[in-house]
Amino acid sequence: MSPNAQLVSRILATALCLAASFPAFAQNPWEAVKRPSNQLPASIGGYSNGCLSGAEKMPLRGDGFQLVRTGRDRHYGNPYLVEFLKDFANAVDEQDLGRLQIGDMSMARGGPFSSGHQSHQQGLDADIWFSQDRRAAERPLTPWERDNIPAVPMADARKHVLLEKNWDPRIPGILRIASEDPRVARIFVHPTIKRKMCDIAGSDNAWLRKVRPWWGHNYHFHVRLNCPPEDKNCKPQPKVRGKPCGGGLDWWFSDEFYAILNDTRPKKPEKPKKPVMPAQCTQVLTAPAAVTPGQ
Repeated sequence: MSPNAQLVSRILATALCLAASFPAFAQNPWEAVKRPSNQLPASIGGYSNGCLSGAEKMPLRGDGFQLVRTGRDRHYGNPYLVEFLKDFANAVDEQDLGRLQIGDMSMARGGPFSSGHQSHQQGLDADIWFSQDRRAAERPLTPWERDNIPAVPMADARKHVLLEKNWDPRIPGILRIASEDPRVARIFVHPTIKRKMCDIAGSDNAWLRKVRPWWGHNYHFHVRLNCPPEDKNCKPQPKVRGKPCGGGLDWWFSDEFYAILNDTRPKKPEKPKKPVMPAQCTQVLTAPAAVTPGQ
């Protein structure tokens, strides 16, 4: 083989390696599949490394809720999650706390996203916006509005401060309804939002144990359900322990946290690890698509 041919061969081999290594060079097969599998509903694996068989698509709107960002095609879930969201929306509506605007759930067969989420992989996670635009309560949003209506942040994630001017006093009541539902495992919010609610709640704060401070989550809260009782291949998280407003919250306002936020801590080399997905997920990805009504 000539030197030029050897060079071309090496370049081609390098390009193929890059294509196999980075999602930007190769299509994510989980995003390419647009219909749920024709299988029994099941959440398989973990929240950040799993998949979803027999998914159910969340209705576009219903009593007390409406979907937003539908163009992303991320409104599938385990029927267990769909049922919870409908119940949750009804309870919020009955207490006159507004209409839920439901954002990302999972893709049609769950699995990893190329961007936006590490979790939401097995149909038990849902993002719900804090802002409840009055237009959503008065009438159905148009398709354009669903994908373009702005989210109102409750916190400035960069400055790590609560935006008091945007604070909605209905938020604690809405989150309490979700937290006290036994199906809910955790609710993720921005740390400043958790601290605000702890200040408001005082000693009546047992329900805040499930409300966890986490990165981002300044314009939405993230509800995560426990594994459905019948899903034997679903990997649960440990139950939340500790005081509802205890020391774990303090870390999010510590010098160590601000060093991470401002990227001033010493850099350590990291070895990326790609988790191995559950074996059942291969069957989910390749299973025939469920038949939609009317087809």
